[in-house]
Amino acid sequence: MIFMGYHTVQAQHNAGNNGKILMIVSNPSVSKQTGWPIGVWYAEVTHPYWVFSEAGYSVDFASLDGGEIKFDGFSDPEDASKYAAFDYISLGFKKDESKMALLKNTMKLSSVDPANYKAVFICGGQGPMYTMYKNPAIEKFVADFYQTGKPTAAICHGTCVLLNTKLPNGKYLVEGKKWTGFASAEEQYADNYVGMKIQPFRIEDEARKMPNSKFVVGAPFSAFAVRDGNLITGQQQNSGAAAAELVLKALEEDKKRYPTYVLVHGAWADESAWGFVRNQLAVKANVVVVNLPAHGIDLTDGTRTGLNDYVKSVTNTVNAQSGKVILVGHSMAGMVISQVAENIPSKIEKLVYVAAFLPKNGESLNSIVNKFLNNKQPEIFEFNKDYSLISIKKEVIPTVVCDDCPPFMKEALVKYHRAEPLKGFNDKVTLTSKFAAVPKYYIATTADNAVPFPLQQQMIQNNGGVKKVFEMKTSHLPFVVQADEFLKILSGIN
Repeated sequence: MIFMGYHTVQAQHNAGNNGKILMIVSNPSVSKQTGWPIGVWYAEVTHPYWVFSEAGYSVDFASLDGGEIKFDGFSDPEDASKYAAFDYISLGFKKDESKMALLKNTMKLSSVDPANYKAVFICGGQGPMYTMYKNPAIEKFVADFYQTGKPTAAICHGTCVLLNTKLPNGKYLVEGKKWTGFASAEEQYADNYVGMKIQPFRIEDEARKMPNSKFVVGAPFSAFAVRDGNLITGQQQNSGAAAAELVLKALEEDKKRYPTYVLVHGAWADESAWGFVRNQLAVKANVVVVNLPAHGIDLTDGTRTGLNDYVKSVTNTVNAQSGKVILVGHSMAGMVISQVAENIPSKIEKLVYVAAFLPKNGESLNSIVNKFLNNKQPEIFEFNKDYSLISIKKEVIPTVVCDDCPPFMKEALVKYHRAEPLKGFNDKVTLTSKFAAVPKYYIATTADNAVPFPLQQQMIQNNGGVKKVFEMKTSHLPFVVQADEFLKILSGIN
């Protein structure tokens, strides 16, 4: 056996691999009503951010002018007024330098490619009433994004954008739609609290003047959010999380618009093998990573684990997806995805082999290797007492697996090495015309010390069913050493 997968140092397994959400925030301004410096309300950033990140989404921040944003004083949990002293989520965000850094240099909205985001969320605060209201740039951005059918959300005073946003047919975006925003009763409370009129106008009052208005409000300062199609709105600062949860529900329904990739790691690896590429792939796709039994932190007994166990695990994952999937297998996983495609061909859109074993009917991984090496095994392996588990000698792991990896990756490969079930290498696949009919693509690695390039070429030639072969000048881990190029190839396969 001459293969080695890898275990990356990515700490958060499955974190952030659902795609990206754009949160739009107000640039700093000064209120003409009060003279206060104004901007974004803490809770309307931090609470939705928490919901999105906990659900596995990455978040980017944009503003009309770009650059640093400022928070409204009353929303600061450490403000002398103690108006938001209860807001421990915002307090935690404020104390985390890495989180606050996200708002030091927001993207300029005009530079944003909306195609890179699965949802848009407009935050409120006092700033939007001056920076976003009747602003053609944000109105066009929101109208265009809304028309894609992707979830489009706004909360609190950020909903002022919707008072003037029109669609190409000349109608207001919210016409006939159920929506909400900062209520007039809440404005009155705020005015009473500070002893002056805070806002230049009231969103609810203006909304009710609009044609076919269906503006609704909940109890004052309650967590109230509504959804009408792909439009989601929240009433005020206490509604950020509720609105974000509705966005997540809409995103779950919206998965059908994207291709679904199921990524399967190879031997001596686990699902974190895809850590360098899965988040970026998820920008315009659904991405599901499989952790095979007896790999990584999975506690299955490896001495009793074989190919059928892997096939069952991947099959269950594929069947859990709503439509067909693009099934991607690295190295040893080529055996797995081949058998899965044979068993459930109607669920597989295409197979992608990445420096992977590509078998014919009746072959096992070891039979392919033994034939290639004329039954001369290299002296790089170690076994347990009953020869049910196989390991690669630590001193050769970096060279065999990823000679072109950076030092930290080589260290991780050795550190997280786990003995591999030998049974899986000896189990044979059963393949028929059903497997042959599934479209196949191969990403070959020309500097591979684990599955040598000549062996890859031999398997491709012997199979005869590969539609297209892509070559990368890397070691066995192209998705690590040339992640961008790998993604370009993978997402471009059609």
